This record gives sequence, structure tokens and C-alpha cells, in this order.
Amino acid sequence: MEQSILDKGIDCARKAIASDHAGDYSEALKLYTQAIQYLLVYAKSQPESNKIIIRNRLEGYMSRAETLKVAMQQGLKPQTTNQQVSIVQDDDDDEDFDLRTELTKRVGMGEVKEKLLAFEHGIALDARRKQLSDGKFKTAAFPHSLMKGPPGCGKTSCARLIAKVLRKLKVLDQGQLVEVQRSDLVGTHIGHTAVKTRGIIEKARGGVLFVDECYRLSNRGENDFGTEAIDELMSAMENENIVMIFAGYNNEDMDKFISSNPGLFRRITHHFIFENYSPSELAQIFLLKVNASGFRLASPIHDNPSALTKMLLQYTTREQRERMNGGLCDHLLRNAKRHLDQRLTIDASVDDLLTYTEDDLIRAMRDLPTPPPMIVTTSTAAQHASDSGGGGIVVSSATRRFLG
Repeated sequence: MEQSILDKGIDCARKAIASDHAGDYSEALKLYTQAIQYLLVYAKSQPESNKIIIRNRLEGYMSRAETLKVAMQQGLKPQTTNQQVSIVQDDDDDEDFDLRTELTKRVGMGEVKEKLLAFEHGIALDARRKQLSDGKFKTAAFPHSLMKGPPGCGKTSCARLIAKVLRKLKVLDQGQLVEVQRSDLVGTHIGHTAVKTRGIIEKARGGVLFVDECYRLSNRGENDFGTEAIDELMSAMENENIVMIFAGYNNEDMDKFISSNPGLFRRITHHFIFENYSPSELAQIFLLKVNASGFRLASPIHDNPSALTKMLLQYTTREQRERMNGGLCDHLLRNAKRHLDQRLTIDASVDDLLTYTEDDLIRAMRDLPTPPPMIVTTSTAAQHASDSGGGGIVVSSATRRFLG
């Protein structure tokens, strides 16, 4: 029986990887889920040496399942399985960069915008103090930050603005933004995590390290290596030419992550709380994206945020809007173009080729995916598995301890 279960798990895993590479992400997520379930059952009766091997394999499958599920919930294309750590280096002239101007281009985020401007003002004053004090002014600690908020609310784009500010004001040498998640930092055996994390720190030296879903680094079992990554990051926060931004949802998992790592919390000097976009803000974002893409909307929705807001309220659910936020607008654009293409002939006029009708948008909204139900459990780790990945698998606390 054990061999049969193992064979099924391996078969599902192979099919999941094949579907993943082929771009059939829905099928891949289903198969990853089945593979995880089979392997969890098989692992229960195995000796500790085998459990370590299975745990390492399961960690990869669960991490990939989380990536696929979150991306599909947000209406985004998942990262490919072999994608490298994202390093964003903006080559624009720093002299032309103006934070206030950049913020006016962004919809909503009133409180965050005020805090970003205050952040820039404080950094600029410290730079002035250092310049005029003949070395007497002691440079303040690096402005490490915490960003909390739902997916698609602008955390990553604001991190890029912070990197630009710090480079312009000469706080950082290069100002590149290195975006990572747990899988980029945590290894599979003793000593591996420290090497991986130090490698990431080296890539981010002179710039900003953006740690997304940072809460996944802790509370995953006694034998987990996430705490080793946290220790390496804390050391670099004090001794390296680097600014770190820790990001995640504004929920219990983030609160526990912060409370369980007081040394990390002491090193974080700025906090940014992001809210869900309102329907009217989503309408404004959608209009901006349509105009930026070279398309336009037909009457009566042409440059009419009020009409778009009413459509969003009528044809989308609150759960869709709050689980996708800005990602909903990207999803709508893809859906609307598909419906536009379906009704056009090859000899359509330029105006028709570039104009979305009200019916195109209604159909696009109706095609938005329904977010899977949130599963509430008594285990924070199990709650994370159902909210962010694992295909709705509710894993017991005992199993989570085995997985690490």
C-alpha cells in the first residue's frame, strides 16, 4: 500500500511539473495538491532519514502551489519555476526624480503617500546635517521598513520609490531593488540557508532588499531553517550597506512574525500600512491602464470613472476586489481584449481595433475568477496553507511540525 501511495504521489508531482512548464497553472495546482496529499500520507510511516528527504521535496511543491494560487487569486501570471531573483535597477537620472510628482500619478494610498513624503524629508534633513556638521553628526541607522497590506495594493512599487529616494540622497550607493521570498533565502539542510541568504544580501548590497511574505520565514516548526535566514538578515541590517523592507499581509501572521522576532522589530524604523482600493479607486486605475495601453473606452464609459465604479459594484464581488486589488484591473484588461478580439473581423477599422465597449467590460468582469473560500483553522500555519497556497489543504499542527 505504501509503495502504491508513493507511486501516485510521484506520478502526480511529475504531471504537475509538466503542466506548470506548459502554462496550465490551474491543472498544475490541482496536481501539486494531490501530490502533497499522497506524500504526506506516505511520510507518516517512514523513518526519520526518509522524512527529511520527503520534507525537502514537499517544501518545494508547497511553495510552488502557494505561488500559483496567490497569482491566480490576484489575476496575475505566476512566476516561472526557474525565474531568478528579481533585481530592479532604475537607470533614470536621479536629478529628474521627484517623489511628490511620482506619487501624484498613483491612485489612492493617502496615508502611505504622506508617510513616504515624511520619510524623504527626514532622510534629506539628515543628509543636510551630515553635510554641514563637519563630521560631528552621527548618521542615523539605515531606514529599514515594514509594509503591511493586501496583495495588489502597491507595496512593491512603493519600495521602488524608496530605493530611488535613497539613491538620490546618496544614502545608498546603487539603489537597486532586490525582491525575494522565503524560497530565495531558506535552504534545505543545515548551513545551506546561511549561504543562500548571504548571497542575496551580497546582491542587494548598496541597495534595497524587499522581502515579500516575510511572515513565512518563521513559525513553521522546530526544524525549520527560516530563523537562520532571519538571523543573517538582522546581522546585515546593522553591519551592511543595505536597506531592508519586510512586506506581507496586514493580518495575524504578520503580527506574530513581528512579535516573535523582537530583535528584527527594533531595527525597523518605518511602518507603512496599505488599505484595499475602493471601487472608485479601482475604476481610476483601470482608466489609467487603458489609456497607457493605447486603447480607449466607448461611450458611455469613456473617461467616466463614475460609470465604471457602478459597473464594478454590479458585476464584481467585494471578495474579488479585495483579494485582487490592482491585479483585478490587469485581469480585466486581458479579459476585455479577448472579448474584443472575438467579435472583430480582420478588416476592422482602427477605431474598432482599439476601442472597448461597455459589453466587452461587462463580459470581462463576469469572467473574473471567484477566489477560493478562506478556510479558518486553529493553526496559524494551517491557515496560511489554505489562504496562500496548498490548494485548500488543511494541514494539522503535527504534520506541520514534521514538514518544518
